Amino acid sequence: METKHTSFIPMSPEARPQQRLNEVVEFPPRPKGLDVSVEYIDSLGKEYPKGCPRKHTFVCSVEWAWSPAHNRIDNYYLNPKPKHWLLWNNWLDDRGIPWRWNWDVVAFAPRIHADEVTLATHMLMETWRVLTAYGAIDHYHWINNTGCLDVEQVQAIAREVW
Repeated sequence: METKHTSFIPMSPEARPQQRLNEVVEFPPRPKGLDVSVEYIDSLGKEYPKGCPRKHTFVCSVEWAWSPAHNRIDNYYLNPKPKHWLLWNNWLDDRGIPWRWNWDVVAFAPRIHADEVTLATHMLMETWRVLTAYGAIDHYHWINNTGCLDVEQVQAIAREVW
């Protein structure tokens, strides 16, 4: 769905977080009852939100840059709903004119009590596992921005997936 919201996209290497030498960290254990479903495989169906998220927490932004004309930038946000936790991707559709920002639910899980870092970690990990298994993505090329997950945590998730 189209939106007026825009996620930050760094325009120079200096604007990205440092990611060369970082501490190796473990990710938090999966909470009981956190059954993550990826929208690519399972659908929310009639429960799919009609609008973009209002209350959300920025998770992280990663970029794939295969060539100057072929790239992908995913900006992930965690959103609490009455029945579910939703992981959204705010992405820039540059295939038409004018370019448009869009929101898509990429994963969802039952609403359980857990901290945002733990939820974001496991929802993002499951999303990347499914998308990798179905040939949609490979390892990202760099981390554009950090939110509730820092560089070390995003890299720990990537080590587990790839």
